[in-house]
Amino acid sequence: MEKIKLNPKEIIVEPLNENNKHHITTFSSTACQELERFLKENAWKEQVVGFSRTYLFFHKGTLAGYVTLLMNIQKIDYNRQNDSLIKLRDKTNQEYTSVPAIKIGRLCVSDDYNTQLRDSHFSGMGKIIFSAVLGMTIELSQEVGCRLITTHAKKSTKAYQWYEKLGFLYSFNQEKTKELLAKESVESISMLYDLHRILK
Repeated sequence: MEKIKLNPKEIIVEPLNENNKHHITTFSSTACQELERFLKENAWKEQVVGFSRTYLFFHKGTLAGYVTLLMNIQKIDYNRQNDSLIKLRDKTNQEYTSVPAIKIGRLCVSDDYNTQLRDSHFSGMGKIIFSAVLGMTIELSQEVGCRLITTHAKKSTKAYQWYEKLGFLYSFNQEKTKELLAKESVESISMLYDLHRILK
C-alpha cells in the first residue's frame, strides 16, 4: 500500500496534561506493545513526580505518536567509546567522564502511522517527532549545557537502524557495538546524536 507522506504543518504537538491525557486510551501500537503500555500506564505518573515529560502528536484529531524526554548524561569509557566522544577530550583538555544530554526515553507511533506495517496509511511521523525533539533540544542548549540527544534503541523492532538513518551514532566503538548487537540478552543499544553536527 502506498503511504501518504505527512505534512508537518498538519501535526499538532501538545505536552501531556490534564486536559488531553484521556486521548492516550485511544493509542495503539501492535509493533511495540511495551511502548503502548508505558504511555497508558506510566507516562502520566512519571510526569507528576518530575521524572520525565511526554509530548503528544496529533494528526487531524488522532493521537498519532508520542515522545517522552528526560535529562541524562552520556558516560565516557575511553577504552571502548565511539571516537566522536573521545575527541571531546581534545576539545576541552579534560578527561570528563560524562557529557550532558537529553534522552529520548520513549518514542512511538500508532499502527496507522508506522511505515513498517504493510496496512498503515501514513509515513513520516517518526521523523516529525524527532524534528520536534531536535528543535526543543537546540533551544534548551542555548540556556544550559546540553551536547547530545541519547536513546536506547530497541533491537527487536530494529529501531537502531531507524535512528542510524537520522544521524545517530552508536555510543560504543565498532567492536563493542557488534558484540552488543549479537547478544540475545541485550534488548536495546545505546545511541547518541551530537548537536554540534548541525550547530557548528
